[in-house]
Amino acid sequence: MVRTLLLGVAAAVLIGSAGQAAEWTIRLSHGDNENNPTHMGALKFEELAEKYTDGRVDVRIFPNNQLGNEQEVAQALRMGTIEAEILYTGNLQPLAPSVGVMMLPYAFTSNEQVWKAMDALKDPLNERITKEAGVRILGYFEKGFRVLTNSKKPVEYIEDLQGLKIRVSKNNIAINTFKSWGIDPIPMAWPEVFPALQQKVIDGQENPYTTAISSKFYEVQKYITEIHYLIWSGPLIISELFYQKLPEDVQAALNKAGEEAADYEREVSGKETEEAKKELVKLGMVLSGPPKDEEKWQKAAQSIWPQFYDTIGGEEWVETARKIMSGQ
Repeated sequence: MVRTLLLGVAAAVLIGSAGQAAEWTIRLSHGDNENNPTHMGALKFEELAEKYTDGRVDVRIFPNNQLGNEQEVAQALRMGTIEAEILYTGNLQPLAPSVGVMMLPYAFTSNEQVWKAMDALKDPLNERITKEAGVRILGYFEKGFRVLTNSKKPVEYIEDLQGLKIRVSKNNIAINTFKSWGIDPIPMAWPEVFPALQQKVIDGQENPYTTAISSKFYEVQKYITEIHYLIWSGPLIISELFYQKLPEDVQAALNKAGEEAADYEREVSGKETEEAKKELVKLGMVLSGPPKDEEKWQKAAQSIWPQFYDTIGGEEWVETARKIMSGQ
């Protein structure tokens, strides 16, 4: 009896010291492991969301697609059965076409341009995607430009791509971009990629430098080419059904936490990208830098932009978004 009483007192002290018990739980899903900048950003959001709501919100992180793949979870957010997710923009675009403006190939050439665009577009995008997909952006993450890796040969010119079997995500923008460069890429779900590389079903893939480290691509890939066609961008989204049930002060706190977590994640990503480059060289990979004829890659990729207008919100939205992103 005394022991039970003491435990009860201890529990009460702990609850009291931590503030009031949480009123809402946010399950936050993402597809990366605990060593990835995505997870670092998720941890920062957890810390800040709980801090800015005085413990009224409890954030629980589920990495490695524990709650389902990215598109499945995005659908669950629409229905309000899961609360939040960090996912690749390309996997949200089928549900929320308007985010596709972030994926136009060679729309950006530097991280700074992307940060400015993501921040400026947050509110205009939310006006659209809350209706399109029933989700809302709290902050926008990025992990650097997607670089091309392969196990066969250095790719220094666009002609070097010929004959290579390259995996891309199941997204028409990525698929058609590679087609504009003269090859037929292989769309493939993320969990299948490493085994396919290992078994030589595919020769290469494209993802940020940090992913090459966290996913151990150095074990099955040899060469890296620093193409700048697309930066890995990924919004931290929340279910609009869940969000609208929250008081305004909690909504404001989550928005603040999301924006600050995104700033933190971008900083972490930049540092880890530079560290990843050095580590990949030590691990035996050959980094050849940008293609020697990158203007050809850029011209071919930008020529296909009109193909996507109808699937990313229409030409008028694309033009509006481009003006917002450029600060016009």
